[in-house]
Amino acid sequence: MLSAAQIITRLTAASQKLDEAQAKLLAAKQDTADARTLVAGALEGGSEQLTGQIGGLTEAVGQVASRMPVTKQQI
Repeated sequence: MLSAAQIITRLTAASQKLDEAQAKLLAAKQDTADARTLVAGALEGGSEQLTGQIGGLTEAVGQVASRMPVTKQQI
């Protein structure tokens, strides 16, 4: 059985990992938005399907990143 100190140490580490994951997700969100802009520019708007898919990915990554504070609070 873990001591209270061990539990606190592990939960603190988990909280820090969630902070790191959120930062990486926000960076990924920006990267996908940048990729969408580059694709749209390169294809001069000719591939709405592709840019739409990238936009959907950007949105999904953003949604996951936005859930991190709630998860962290629960920890």
